[in-house]
Amino acid sequence: MQGRPHSPTVSRLPTRTSDTAHGRVTITTDTFETATREFTARYGDINNALRQDSAELQRQVLLWQRWIRYSAALVMAVGVAVLLGRGAGRDAWAPVAVAASLYYFLNILLAFSLKRGEGKPIPVWLPPLVLLADVGMVTAMVYWSATPEEFYRVLLLGFLVLQLTVFYFGTVLGAGAAVLIVAAYVGGSLFFPPGLPGARPAPAEVTFNSIVFLLVAGALVVTFGGFRARLNRLRKFCKRVEVGDLTGHYDADADKLPDDLTLLARSVDEMRHRLIGLIGTDPLTGCLNRRAFEMRLKREWRQAKRRDAPLAVLAIDLDNFKPINDTHGHAVGDQVLQDLAQIMRNTARETDHIARIGGDEFVILLPDTPWQGAMTFAERLRRNVDDHGFRGAEDAELRVTVSIGIALARGADDVTPEYLLEEADRSLYRAKEAGRNRISA
Repeated sequence: MQGRPHSPTVSRLPTRTSDTAHGRVTITTDTFETATREFTARYGDINNALRQDSAELQRQVLLWQRWIRYSAALVMAVGVAVLLGRGAGRDAWAPVAVAASLYYFLNILLAFSLKRGEGKPIPVWLPPLVLLADVGMVTAMVYWSATPEEFYRVLLLGFLVLQLTVFYFGTVLGAGAAVLIVAAYVGGSLFFPPGLPGARPAPAEVTFNSIVFLLVAGALVVTFGGFRARLNRLRKFCKRVEVGDLTGHYDADADKLPDDLTLLARSVDEMRHRLIGLIGTDPLTGCLNRRAFEMRLKREWRQAKRRDAPLAVLAIDLDNFKPINDTHGHAVGDQVLQDLAQIMRNTARETDHIARIGGDEFVILLPDTPWQGAMTFAERLRRNVDDHGFRGAEDAELRVTVSIGIALARGADDVTPEYLLEEADRSLYRAKEAGRNRISA
């Protein structure tokens, strides 16, 4: 048997028939029609869905965070008013009121815009703009209520801004928040004209306070940012499971700082394994079911295209199975199916995939298998079934045979996984038409 040429189409070859000790094998090779639709992985769709989910989550976060901002601005404004009423900066209440009013107005405008744009992605510049407004509000409140020596209050209030930013918007924006807060502190302590008269702190003191803040902020950014990054990985994994792709895997052991999220990831991965067993396996034979096989076929075809490797599909059908059920009962028919599945498992390699896609219909996927290997495997399987001692009611011997259809393509061939499976079905039909207990390729 000649190997299949590397080309997107295959010329029709004459039908060949050969006799063996166990039956007649009919081999026919048909033309693969050129297919226009290329199979592509759905990871792009998954990533798009994750981006949409993230955008919607950021919208919801900004909406509920506005209440924290309203409350924080009110508390700071009242606190500043009390401080100004007791000190020498009683005339500074006007800029404080203006800053608080502008901040309130900005948050109201933000909420209005987010509600009107529901269902649309939020602009990428919006979270940084909110961060600038938060830092600006904190700086303004401290500027008009504290002397340069007391400007360290910016660092204390900045921790609230930092936490709200890094946990919900990521490491990059969190690091930017830390830098802005330190810049505001250094500028207000050493360079800005003082809002209230007073001595400036020593540069060494400002440097020490900035370093301490950056160390604590760095720990928060790394901890919360790393947590959020791992959470995004877990979300991507869960999204793949959600759309029916159970081939993914979350490597919880790769977490350098294991925590409760690691335990959650392990639980989700365990549920994935259980789902595979529940929805991907035929309960009678233990083989893959149709859905799981189609997913496996698409994955193996993707690998074959990447390596320009051959991929063979065998469609297998029990000959005259209905009379077995009618004569001996369904219990015997089920036992025949189980025995056949076990014969296929014993014949196949570990890298092959066996599925039951109908009552007495099976398919076997043979990765990296050329024509000669597929033909040899099919004949060995047909012979193993023919030689097996099937038993019926009252231990009566049953004559059980199979017909096998073969289809094969290389990664460079312009076909789809669905077309490959259909071609195997057509080959199986020809084997049935030729008299059963045969192989058609």
